[in-house]
Amino acid sequence: MKTRRSRVMVELPLDYVGVDEPGIYRRSVVPPKHTRELEVSVQRLAEQLPDLTDDPDLDLRPQVHIVGSARALEELGRYLVALARLDTTDPEPYGAFEDVQDGAGGTLRLLPRRVLRKPASKR
Repeated sequence: MKTRRSRVMVELPLDYVGVDEPGIYRRSVVPPKHTRELEVSVQRLAEQLPDLTDDPDLDLRPQVHIVGSARALEELGRYLVALARLDTTDPEPYGAFEDVQDGAGGTLRLLPRRVLRKPASKR
């Protein structure tokens, strides 16, 4: 089966607040809207299906599911692009936003961070 790729160009407004001061990082990304419409859950299939852990054809690594409305996913994407492009003196800027559903009836606080170093792989 052959897949077809397509590309769509979009204009993406990125929103920032604050100005850095010497030794104080005040420049940041405006938090995304509609976080109540996002859900993040971690599924550990090996724990849920212990009888299948010996099956070499199954990928039972933990899975992170990010689910949301179209507008919530778009806001999250815009936020992540803004964080990646943030012009700040902070060498590893981060943000935080609230009220993301956790898949178990509670809420999460997400803290994305841009790092200088490559994140450690735990394989």
